Amino acid sequence: GASAANKSHNSDYYQSGSVGITTAVDVDIGTTLRAQCENKATRMKATDNENDDGQDQDGVNSDSSKSEPFRIGYLSDIEGNWEYFLECVKRSNVLEWEETNPPSSIPPNINNNNEAVTTFQRLTLSPNTKLIYGGDTVDKGTGDIRLVRALVSLKKRYPTRVHLLVGNRDLNKLRLSSELSESDMKIDFDDGDDNNFGKPFWNNNAKSLKEYLEELREEQGANASLDELNTRAERLRYMFQHTLGCPDTFEFRREEIRVLAQTYGEYPAKSDTHDVTPIQHAKEVDILEEPAISIEISDDQVVDSFLYEMSPEGSLRQYLHLSSIAAIVGNTIFVHGAIDRLTMKYVPSPNTKFELPRTPPPSFTAPHTTITPPDGGRIVESVHEWVQSLNEYLQTGMDDYSNRPMWNEDRTSRGGEAVLAIQCRPAMWGRSVVCNSYADGGVITTTGAQEARKQALQTAQEQLDPLVFEGISSNVVDHVPANWLLEHGIRRIVVGHKPTGDCPAVLSSKYTGVETVAVDTSFSNRKDLNDDENSVKRFGKDRGRAVATVEITGEDAFRNRLETSGVLACGTEYSNQFPILSSTRSDDDDDDVVGDPHIGSMVSNGWWIKAAVPPNYHLCRGSGRFLEYDTRLMEDVINDLRQQS
Repeated sequence: GASAANKSHNSDYYQSGSVGITTAVDVDIGTTLRAQCENKATRMKATDNENDDGQDQDGVNSDSSKSEPFRIGYLSDIEGNWEYFLECVKRSNVLEWEETNPPSSIPPNINNNNEAVTTFQRLTLSPNTKLIYGGDTVDKGTGDIRLVRALVSLKKRYPTRVHLLVGNRDLNKLRLSSELSESDMKIDFDDGDDNNFGKPFWNNNAKSLKEYLEELREEQGANASLDELNTRAERLRYMFQHTLGCPDTFEFRREEIRVLAQTYGEYPAKSDTHDVTPIQHAKEVDILEEPAISIEISDDQVVDSFLYEMSPEGSLRQYLHLSSIAAIVGNTIFVHGAIDRLTMKYVPSPNTKFELPRTPPPSFTAPHTTITPPDGGRIVESVHEWVQSLNEYLQTGMDDYSNRPMWNEDRTSRGGEAVLAIQCRPAMWGRSVVCNSYADGGVITTTGAQEARKQALQTAQEQLDPLVFEGISSNVVDHVPANWLLEHGIRRIVVGHKPTGDCPAVLSSKYTGVETVAVDTSFSNRKDLNDDENSVKRFGKDRGRAVATVEITGEDAFRNRLETSGVLACGTEYSNQFPILSSTRSDDDDDDVVGDPHIGSMVSNGWWIKAAVPPNYHLCRGSGRFLEYDTRLMEDVINDLRQQS
């Protein structure tokens, strides 16, 4: 396929304001949708850790000839931002929209311009490609349901070419069925029941539900009792704001229900509509203004929507059942969080509870050498068997949730405890491959982050305090996990989860032999820029206008290079290629003149080279949520690197 930089970058439909939303289901992307390639017999079968049957959506056998190009597309942490997803698809060499007729169940539709909508589209894969979605589908936009439906549909049509990974924002919705249940709603605050009810065990600074309701009563100046204020809607708002870190999600969902009801005539819509979205213009609307669609959506309808999407027919429930914790394609491994000394080789016990652990901690120096972890988990030596075991752990947990989604009588256990636990670092003594993370301050690692990690490990061992794992970063330059991966032919790790500034944060393979790629631009808006507000906040007040496309391409799954492209927060386009990696370091191409060997390197004073924008390099450094950028001539940066070596 063509390089990502050469795809159409039509930008006439972006949103403005603090948070842009769309009252139509889709937008006019400015060009005629490309027809899906009919020669499906040429689709290449990439070797991965699964039993790939080599069939596409129509059951045509794929050709594994090395003469065909190989390409993987990677997306992660879209978090319901539908406008951002549309832009990612437009720039992708892997995803494209296929024009299709609407299902018969969809009534005649009129868009915001009073124009009849008769043409629909669905998401497809380009020939010879695979897609990895790295997790975190929901919470931060008005496209939760549409995004998840599109990914689920794609997975069902391309089961061996699409890998869906779980993120914490996906798994934590398993809490909703039990914590919004009739039994949980019966808590009687006015009779002095538990003051800490609902308070997250992993955050001592969070408000309890009672404290939230007391504040609500004071804000409203109401004479209502706490029990009267304790509705399902307020319970859910409390959860989003104080336990899930997404205070705007309730209103985002209200707006999306309006969109879906307008488009499909009803919500929930018939199942035959889940594959398609209409092609129509999007009208820019701010969620604080009068909605363009005059459909009233009640608080109870919003709550019911979240519960429905986690029911067996719901989109997010199906996503979780089709998902994995990890995936391997050739020489690349994908997880949502991080692979470090704590997570490598470790498979938790299926009896793990979603609570502060009652078992002693592992040895934090070399936990991967313990034959039997103290919590009853397992150590698996083979990387491929480890991935398979983690994915079986997820499916066992999802089956448990299906069998008992509600609390037991004593409110001490519920289905899915084990998979809720793996997305919570304190519950796992810091051994969460889903939520551990590399990045800090917009770059792949910092000296401060590594010092904080050492201190946290010491505190955890001495004080037996699992809460210290919240907020620390994994050691990306640790040779122990890197050597384990190298022994099994893994040369690259690709993750999401933690924000990495306005473009991917990469660790060059020259440090450990393993190239590490962290991709999450969900907090990339630069407040220091004085550009036009509408362009700066194209994808919302946090994401700004940065876009990142990450793909892996080469002659096959075992010899390939990383490609990154997109738009920086300042509005500058970039398109970069990295050195070719083989399954073993000895087979790397030392004469490769295409890939830039310097991106993903640290220069003096904590600056990292994040992207090349000839004749300059785009640099970043930071700590925690603070980060700063710089632009320097390539020759000056290369001289800096030489002086360090």
